[in-house]
Amino acid sequence: MKADMRGPLTEINMTPFVDIVLVILIIFLLTATVMMPRTFAIALPKATQADRLEGVPIIISIDREGSIAINGVKLAQDGDFEKVFTAQKQGKEPQAIIAADTDNRHGRLIEVIDRLRGLKVERIGIEVEQK
Repeated sequence: MKADMRGPLTEINMTPFVDIVLVILIIFLLTATVMMPRTFAIALPKATQADRLEGVPIIISIDREGSIAINGVKLAQDGDFEKVFTAQKQGKEPQAIIAADTDNRHGRLIEVIDRLRGLKVERIGIEVEQK
């Protein structure tokens, strides 16, 4: 004998709940990739005369200890610089922005610029914070 179907509904439909959770998860993943943090903390120097850059440059970060990251990919050793840079390069004329910590030694910055010149990068910029 079947149970009477006129009683109160005691089951919860989980489908709308799962749909909402998946939409929220997708929104979270999209915003997390847009707001990609740096690989390590860098205290940028300040400048009053800074220009904005057009296009999508390759960001090279140098932390206080001299460690290098290219577009968020931290290099295990200095020999990986050329390989990682060419993998990140887009288009015929790549642009590079160097974000170096204020406490970084000057020689490390010049070393990175020299490597970029060796890779035929003509447009090189230094990232600063605007005063």
